[in-house]
Amino acid sequence: MKRTSLFIYEIVLVAGVLIYVFIIGLLIWGESYLKEERTYTSFELESYDDGWYRIYSDGTKEAIDIPGQYQPESSHEFVIEKEINVDVPLFVSFDSAKQDINAFVNGELRYSYSTKDSRLFGDNSPGALMFIPVYPEDNGQNLQIVFIGDNNYSGVLGDICIGTQLGITKNLFAKEKYALILTSMLLILGFIAFVIGLVVRATYGRTMPLFYAGWVVMCAGLWSLAESNIRQFIAPNFSLLSYMTYLSLMMLPFATAFYFDRLQEGRYRIFYLIVSVLDVFCGYIAIMLQFFNDTDLINVLIYAFIAIVLTMLIFTISIVIDFIQGRLKNNWADLVGVAGALVAGFAQILSYNSRPTTVDRGILLCGLLFFIVMSYIRALTDVRTMERDMYAAVKAQDASTAFLTRMSHEMRTPINAILGMNKMILRESREDNILDYARDVNSAGNYLLGIVNEVLDLAKVNAGKIVIEEEEYELMDMVRECYALVRPRAKASRLSFEVDMSDVLPEKLKGDKEHIIQVVTNLLTNAVKYTPEGRITLSVQGKISEGKLLLIITVSDTGIGVAEESIPYLFDSFKRVGEFAQSKIEGTGLGLTITKQLVDLMHGQISVESELGKGTSFTVVIPQEICSVEPCGTFSMGPNGDRRVADRHEVFDVIGAILVVDDVAINLRVFTMLLNDTDVTVDTAISGAEAIEKIKRTKYDIIFIDHLMPGMDGLQLKEIMDTIENNPNKDTPLIMQTANAVVGAREEYESFGFSDYIEKPIKEEELKKLLRKYMI
Repeated sequence: MKRTSLFIYEIVLVAGVLIYVFIIGLLIWGESYLKEERTYTSFELESYDDGWYRIYSDGTKEAIDIPGQYQPESSHEFVIEKEINVDVPLFVSFDSAKQDINAFVNGELRYSYSTKDSRLFGDNSPGALMFIPVYPEDNGQNLQIVFIGDNNYSGVLGDICIGTQLGITKNLFAKEKYALILTSMLLILGFIAFVIGLVVRATYGRTMPLFYAGWVVMCAGLWSLAESNIRQFIAPNFSLLSYMTYLSLMMLPFATAFYFDRLQEGRYRIFYLIVSVLDVFCGYIAIMLQFFNDTDLINVLIYAFIAIVLTMLIFTISIVIDFIQGRLKNNWADLVGVAGALVAGFAQILSYNSRPTTVDRGILLCGLLFFIVMSYIRALTDVRTMERDMYAAVKAQDASTAFLTRMSHEMRTPINAILGMNKMILRESREDNILDYARDVNSAGNYLLGIVNEVLDLAKVNAGKIVIEEEEYELMDMVRECYALVRPRAKASRLSFEVDMSDVLPEKLKGDKEHIIQVVTNLLTNAVKYTPEGRITLSVQGKISEGKLLLIITVSDTGIGVAEESIPYLFDSFKRVGEFAQSKIEGTGLGLTITKQLVDLMHGQISVESELGKGTSFTVVIPQEICSVEPCGTFSMGPNGDRRVADRHEVFDVIGAILVVDDVAINLRVFTMLLNDTDVTVDTAISGAEAIEKIKRTKYDIIFIDHLMPGMDGLQLKEIMDTIENNPNKDTPLIMQTANAVVGAREEYESFGFSDYIEKPIKEEELKKLLRKYMI
């Protein structure tokens, strides 16, 4: 049944297409061959080629054949003459062939054509259709036509006809209609290809050959439109439009070279660039000389033709090389299109040589239309490939995110246990050698945690999962936190740490405070690492621009410095340069990479100045909204000192009961020991099932739930809690505690109904901060 339905569907579709093709074909055939039905005016027209004589400067006459090509005299004038014999007022018409025209009847000027006073530049009037009026009363008198011009069209005579103006115009459009249709199709398809290329570039970050193919056919289409005598009916000043003929032909090899370069993926770029540079250079020189009337654009066409020939020669030779190396399997559609255009071009040249008095562009236009169609076929294949690649990349990114989530959990969980238990040793031990061992463990554990954080941060940025959250903050507090985080490391390295902060900066700003702190501390930590002795300086300045404060933060050091040639590589992932590469410094080399990407996300800029052996200076400029015009005042650490480091002797006056749910027993023990010197009662559950039983019986002030637990994970536990009748912990704040540190986790957990989120390894100060927040 399904096959039958599909067969009927295809039959109906084909039948519909056939009707459509029949209608279009009938319209084209009927309008071309059926009898004329219009009667509202005369379309009289007939050939007027016979009976013409050439008049030489000495007055002698010579019968000539029209159309034809003759040698003009040294005066650059070519004169022809014929006796008039008409029954009604009519017009003698022909192509001026880029020459000035004067028409005389019995020695009296009847008609004149010249654009000398109206054209912007150039020495020749553009080709146009002439309309010389003749009347019955002129019968027996001679019509003398003088062609004046010095160009490659001098002496070329095309068909001459006589008839009404509408008849002549109708004949022109009849001869040009197919060329106009093809020209319109080229311009439209070229423009669409150009736009598609821009969209693909913006979407996929790749430039398709179709982009340049569209450029090529638009140049050819513009040439065809400008070359047609119909231009005099569509452009008020058709002299300017006619010069588009030369300009478009000059741009054609330029666009073609870029098309071939992209098609061959830049393998022969240097050769195409040479041709392009020469072509553009000739184009600029020609245009400048044209404006000064020192030359005519028609005289520089030879350079455009040379550029086209050189471009095709380079392409032909390189294609042979690519064929030998087996690189053409994906370019068959483009090569067929180029071959079709070349064949049409040669056929057009042969046609012109056989009939030099006519310019029939149809053959070449058909070849170019075939070329752009084949480019579209290639583009469809490319887009499908890019979509598959993007889908694969998304799947890979999802797999990477899942892997990072699991890796974060698996690595942070033991780190949490190590650092937590080690903190208990540091707090409770009185033996100096044990304390030394514990400090070494703490240092190594924090170093390992730093590596995990850097790798995860880079993955988050690359996955687009870093979210810039702007909020109001106090500038002084932000600078104090940066200072407090790095000062212990600087002190341990015996470095002087100075802060130079403008006291007139606004007190309150709006921006992503946490990420600014991360940027600044990354730079300060980097400065400490690579400064064996001396000092590091944190400078905080600013200036107003477009209603915002450009926060200018500079971190300078007197360290080992960076060689000038190595500076461009400072922000590359997993890479150290110059002296950095030889230094035995801890870290992954990701800090600056993450810093650069965070600054870009905040629409800021980062720059580097360095001198080898003397030090380095990083400057970050980040736009911030101004929330208060009050000055921030002079920098000082204030009475509380480090606001991020909890004082081990501070009074923690929170009283209450909490439940901690985690499938790792040592994590429960660490959690308990972190609060063993407080008045907070810690109850624990090793699984979701055990937690449900305790939640039903006991009212808690806060419940901490681990995310990734076997059997029943944290999210499933939350769902079951929501279904418990008479749940005493219905309104109890739920805090997700997990090693899943991927950015966006907080928002995800909040969407599931959790009140907050705490990362593992759990920091004592962050834990107590949450307890104060939800229990007081």
